[in-house]
Amino acid sequence: GEVICIGTQVMCFIEPVQAALEAHIQGHKTALTAGDTHGALVNIMFHSGTSMWAGTKLSALTKQHALAHRLMEEHDHMTFLAHITQWEENVSILMGTNDSNVSEIEGVKNVREGNPHASYTQALQEMYIKFMFREYEEMKVFAEKYYDFDLHAWNLTFIHTAHTFYGGLVSSWVYRQSKDSIWADRARKARILMKKWADCNEWNFQNKLYLMEAEEAFCYNDITNAEYLYEKALSSAREHRFIHEEALAHELAGHFFLELNRKGTAVEHFMQAHEKYLEWGAVAKSNSVLEFVQRVLGKVSSLATCTLPGLTSSSNGNVDDGDKNTRKRMPLFCLD
Repeated sequence: GEVICIGTQVMCFIEPVQAALEAHIQGHKTALTAGDTHGALVNIMFHSGTSMWAGTKLSALTKQHALAHRLMEEHDHMTFLAHITQWEENVSILMGTNDSNVSEIEGVKNVREGNPHASYTQALQEMYIKFMFREYEEMKVFAEKYYDFDLHAWNLTFIHTAHTFYGGLVSSWVYRQSKDSIWADRARKARILMKKWADCNEWNFQNKLYLMEAEEAFCYNDITNAEYLYEKALSSAREHRFIHEEALAHELAGHFFLELNRKGTAVEHFMQAHEKYLEWGAVAKSNSVLEFVQRVLGKVSSLATCTLPGLTSSSNGNVDDGDKNTRKRMPLFCLD
């Protein structure tokens, strides 16, 4: 079981992760047949964790986590359960179900406090969910905790690449806000790591690298390059079927264009992010994007098309935000 698990994680650096994931299911079945309970649980845990970062629809991911949760409880594997419950909590928050009280499970809290790997996972997951909901101050607190860990793990899994990806994006945002060079260096190191992986496997890592590069370019006011890289990140995420990262690229591009006061282009990206987050199943996250547009840019009215304030419009309803190359009809919303 463990051999299949490790082999599958190696495969994720070579093959599309969406396809490689199925080997964990086979590893689980094979281990059970051989009476290798631990190997079966390891495969289920890694299948659940890797699926979270592979863009699996959240409704399906909830079922996978529930199965893994049940198996870990049945076999009293609190260490694995501490990781799984953290994923469950974040998926619940993204979906807006808020029905997860898994952190109250007896034994899980003790593992999170006493096991450095579980504590590291908790810091990463807390940083991630605060980043996703744009809660900057709390995100920064957990990012500092995350970077305080120095576990020197001997192994490298696909899950670690997600840590590098979000750690790099968080670091770029903190650097833009603080101008603290420590965060610029963290973003740079994360991007260098991602480039090594992207050179070996474009399918799994190319879109992530482009988005990290776009955010770094944004940090240094390299506007032309940043705009190009956001588009590359979007097209790569679409091509390689990472819908959650396509949504994220749209959202981050929206903030980039908003900073440039190109409101029409920004709103176009925010609305695309809203749609893609919904398609992924992240209803609460999708709603938070709409709430941001409403709060910052004006009132959002359903099923309407109109000219945005401060923008020019042609007679057929196309919106021009001052960019000669950007004249698009804005669907399903109106900013008053």
